[in-house]
Amino acid sequence: MAQLYGREWTKKELLRRIGSLGQVGGVRQFEYSDGASRGLRAAEVRTGSGLSFTILLDRGMDIGSVEFAGCPLNWESSVGFKHPAFFHHNGLDWLNTFGGGLVTTCGLSNVGVPNTDEGRDYGLHGCITACPAENVRVEHNWNGGDMDISVSGTMRETSVFGPNLCLERVIWTRLGEKKIFIEDKVTNESDENSPLMFLYHVNIGWPILDEETSIIIPTRKVTPRDAEAEKDKDNYDVFHSPQMGYKEKVFFHDMAADPAGYVPVAVVNPHIRSLCMGLYIKYLIKELPRFTQWKMLGEKTYVLGIEPGNCGVLGRADERKKGTLKILRPGESQTFHLEIGVISTPEELNQVSDQVNLLLKR
Repeated sequence: MAQLYGREWTKKELLRRIGSLGQVGGVRQFEYSDGASRGLRAAEVRTGSGLSFTILLDRGMDIGSVEFAGCPLNWESSVGFKHPAFFHHNGLDWLNTFGGGLVTTCGLSNVGVPNTDEGRDYGLHGCITACPAENVRVEHNWNGGDMDISVSGTMRETSVFGPNLCLERVIWTRLGEKKIFIEDKVTNESDENSPLMFLYHVNIGWPILDEETSIIIPTRKVTPRDAEAEKDKDNYDVFHSPQMGYKEKVFFHDMAADPAGYVPVAVVNPHIRSLCMGLYIKYLIKELPRFTQWKMLGEKTYVLGIEPGNCGVLGRADERKKGTLKILRPGESQTFHLEIGVISTPEELNQVSDQVNLLLKR
């Protein structure tokens, strides 16, 4: 049954009280109409629990703005959510259209720094985030007493004499819930082996990120990316107010998983005077065995990135050199799943803390 406004409702009870599902939740498709976002297709999802989020249909079906009870969960850059026509995939040009949002998908041919692999140049973090979705489908289905809400579509990263990787994405939630589920399937539709690099770039901003913020993470080992991160290795989980001239720090984590293979990570600020204290993500370590933390506490660019992936962020050539580059054979598929949930009560915070502490004791 749908949990709404302090009680559970059956389908019959709820439909007797409303003329349209849109009164309490559902999906509204729209297009941005101004500036560099003009023409960008999107879908706004409301669950009725206080959770609302925007799916950027023309930006790889990434998740843009997210709110719970009026509290923003994501970071948004000064760039904003630009139409994909402005995207260029050379060097660091990816940053010119990096609007932030809660989830930016990185890949499929490269994740991480620009590099040259087997004579071909790859720009920062790949180009799937700029691929518009086709065959977009919105569904509202009653499943017993639950109302499932989903948006699905297909993106393709392909070129003549190049890869032909198809990403089928389903983003779904449930009426009355405060969780988002992402289900991805990547298929190699070419007749040659194709590398696959994939990472969820989850971007958390103020007010979840602030001086009192904690990251609850089942890390067994922390490795700084470079000399800059080495300076802050012992404080990877310590946050402060924005600082002018701050330089980004990146850490690689060796994560512990529960017996079912799931890894929980939470970012919380219990001092927020609202219903929302933070959020968690959960993923399967067999699908996403690598984890990167991006700590960027500068003025204006004040963001914490939590990034599970099937690769690191040092680029395709580095993965090939280390022998860790994932390969899809012709016709082969790989699936990825990500769960994102709101933490709004002390009980929920204690639950995720207990889960992580238990993993670290194993």
